Amino acid sequence: DDETFEVDPEVANMSETIKNLIEDAATENDVIPLPNVTGKDLSKVIDYCKFKVNAKKTNGDGATMSEEEVKAWENDFVKVDQGTLFQLILGANY
Repeated sequence: DDETFEVDPEVANMSETIKNLIEDAATENDVIPLPNVTGKDLSKVIDYCKFKVNAKKTNGDGATMSEEEVKAWENDFVKVDQGTLFQLILGANY
């Protein structure tokens, strides 16, 4: 659907496939096509990856998110219909 997303390398590198595609790209700004994933679904996958990256970072107090907070967010994240969940799984497989 011709949507383009700019993603921090730390987030993009959560996917080994994407990481390898980035390493093989001619320049850092090359577009990496994902033809089998809609922009809507890819946006959700990116949101998940951003959350996972940020959940590992420490806040101003030096603490990270608790395991319970992470699980609660993940449980809420997957509260979608079965078709959407299937598409998210396919998108995450990149």
